[in-house]
Amino acid sequence: MSLPSNRVRQASFILANLLLPIAVLIFATGFFPYKPVLPGLADWDEHGTEQEEPGVEAHAPFDRVVFMVVDALRSDFVFGEDSAMGYVQRFVRLTVVERLEADL
Repeated sequence: MSLPSNRVRQASFILANLLLPIAVLIFATGFFPYKPVLPGLADWDEHGTEQEEPGVEAHAPFDRVVFMVVDALRSDFVFGEDSAMGYVQRFVRLTVVERLEADL
């Protein structure tokens, strides 16, 4: 089996370098999709913060915000017989937190 000629290798190299930016562009378009701004949802005029004087602190609409993300926590770790998570189980029983499980 003979090796490809220098001309074929050079053409393949040029073609690969031309296709690479196109492939990156296609990937980036799918991976980072364009999200249009929805009108009227997050408006500064709604709370009157635009009309206030500079340096005046705006009134907060909430007292506190809590974000909690639990990724891939198995339910048998929390709700199993030998679980040490009685604190979490109590919150679920009192419906203070929402229990979400994937059906597999």
